[in-house]
Amino acid sequence: MYVCTLLRLTTQLILVQLLQHTQIDFNKWDACILRASNADPFLLSSWLNVVEANWSAFVADDYAAVFPIFQTKKMRWSFFDLPNFVQKLSVYGDARYEKEIAECLKELHATIDYVCYTTDERLVEDVTIKRIPRRHQILQLQEGVRFPTKVWGRNIRKAEASGFTELAAVPIDVFVPALKKELIEKGNPYKKADYILLEALARQSIHAGYGFIEGIKDEAGAFTCGQFYIYMKGRIYLVACFSNERAREHSLLHYLLYKIIQQKYGLDTTMRVHFGGSNIPVIADFNKNFGATDEQFVLAYKNNLPFWFRIFKHA
Repeated sequence: MYVCTLLRLTTQLILVQLLQHTQIDFNKWDACILRASNADPFLLSSWLNVVEANWSAFVADDYAAVFPIFQTKKMRWSFFDLPNFVQKLSVYGDARYEKEIAECLKELHATIDYVCYTTDERLVEDVTIKRIPRRHQILQLQEGVRFPTKVWGRNIRKAEASGFTELAAVPIDVFVPALKKELIEKGNPYKKADYILLEALARQSIHAGYGFIEGIKDEAGAFTCGQFYIYMKGRIYLVACFSNERAREHSLLHYLLYKIIQQKYGLDTTMRVHFGGSNIPVIADFNKNFGATDEQFVLAYKNNLPFWFRIFKHA
C-alpha cells in the first residue's frame, strides 16, 4: 500500500493513501459518495467497476474524503485517462482534505506520461499540466416553479397538445440501437466498444436500482425518444438520450425530461439535474432551455508520449 503523504491538519494527522482496486472497501466508498453533495451517481463503485475494472483511488483517513484514479500502463508508457461515461472527478467528502489530495495528484502526475481528465481547477497545482477550460450544465430545482424558463414551458405545452404524454420504460435492446442510429445520422457516432459499454452500464445500474430508461411512444407503439438516467438522492444525471423526427416535431424530449424531474422532485425537493454538459454552444444552449446554468471546470492535460504515439492519443 502506497502512502501518498502524511500531513497535519490543525492537530490531527492526515493519512492519504493510494489504494489499488483490490484494497478499496466499496461499502465505505459508496457511503462517502452518497454523503457528498458534489458527487454524482457515476461515482458509485458499481458504475466505476464497469467503466474501468482496475480503477484505484486516493483515500484520506478512513474514507473521510476520496478521489478516483484511472491509471493504466501500455507497453512502457503510463496513462491517467478518464474513461467514457465518467464526466468529472473531484475530491468527494470532507473538503478540508482538498489541499492534501491536490499534493498527491501533483506527485502522481510526475510519474505518468499521459494525463487527460476533467476536474476542478483548484486541484491542478502542477505547472507541467495544461488546464483547458470545460463546462457542463446543472439545473437546481426551485420549489413551486413548474417551468424554470419560458422556452421549456412553451415546449411542454406543445408536447401536451400532441397527446403523446404517456411515459414507458424503454428496453435496453431498443434504446442502444436507437441512440446509435441517431448518432450515426448526426455524423458523431460512438466507437463500437462504447455502445457495448453503455449497454453493460444500463444493465448493471438498472439491476442495482439506480438506473432507468424512460421514453414516449407514438400512436403505432414505436418509441419516439428515450432518456437514460442514473439517480441517487439529491442528484440525477442524464447519461444519454435519443429522439426521432416525430419527437422533435412535438418537443417530446422536453416533455420527457419534465415528467421525470416532476416524478423525482415529488420525493426529493433538494434534487439537482446534471446534464453532462457540453462546450458545443448548440448543446449547451439546449440544456439551458431547461433553466440549467454553466458550471466551470478544467481538462487536466499532459502528453509526454513519443511523437508518433501522439497521433493516436490526444485530448
